Amino acid sequence: MAELQARVNALYKANTEGTELEQLMLRETIREHATLTTANPGGSATFLVVFDSRQEAIFKPFVGQNTGQCQYYGQEPVDAVMHEVAAWRLAATMGNPWDQLVPTAVLRNIPPLGGGALINRRRGIPDPQVFEHASAQADAAAFWDALIAQQDRHATNYRYEHETRRLALIDHAFSFATPGRFCNGGIFSFRRRNGGREKLTQDEVHALQVLLHSTGLHGLRSYIAQPRSDALHNRAEKMLQTRILPYPGDF
Repeated sequence: MAELQARVNALYKANTEGTELEQLMLRETIREHATLTTANPGGSATFLVVFDSRQEAIFKPFVGQNTGQCQYYGQEPVDAVMHEVAAWRLAATMGNPWDQLVPTAVLRNIPPLGGGALINRRRGIPDPQVFEHASAQADAAAFWDALIAQQDRHATNYRYEHETRRLALIDHAFSFATPGRFCNGGIFSFRRRNGGREKLTQDEVHALQVLLHSTGLHGLRSYIAQPRSDALHNRAEKMLQTRILPYPGDF
């Protein structure tokens, strides 16, 4: 329990000292919230939150996660919520293009829902045109999913806004996997490898070098459980050594 509380405190502190949007999401008054309804609802409780400014966010409470589904993926319910914010903090520190792909997320308490992950809502639909019209973003998404061991990047688990040609990678609950865990898809990784672009770019190699020489994996070791951060460190080292994008599920 003490270890978990320390990770929660570290993530919250990072949010309060983070980007302008993070700090705004922490302090802005919430006008209303309601159960989120989508074409592909998940198995856990999820809410649509509307701020006074009319901006929208998605809220995933610590209480309300589908324990059976979490167990299937080898995840703890609390960690599944924490991973939403940890993924954003890693992307924010790694910078462009990954901080443009991952929605901003903070830890916040929302009465009467309790504490959980508040995630900036990104517009769009799961549109396969992303692979033709925003191929560089799709390839960057493949690198990201491989690095964080995303277990659930199936064909509807992203958003692409056609008008702005902007890709968003949603739902990082089942990520930071440890070796041997179940993988339900890796659409961006499959596409990139099948297109013959499995070799890492110089920017990706540089990002791995910076990550491995950073303090605590850009702070990630303070946010996620040690076996998961150790696994990410080992994955990054292997990717740097081979300079090849791993297959989905090669955690």
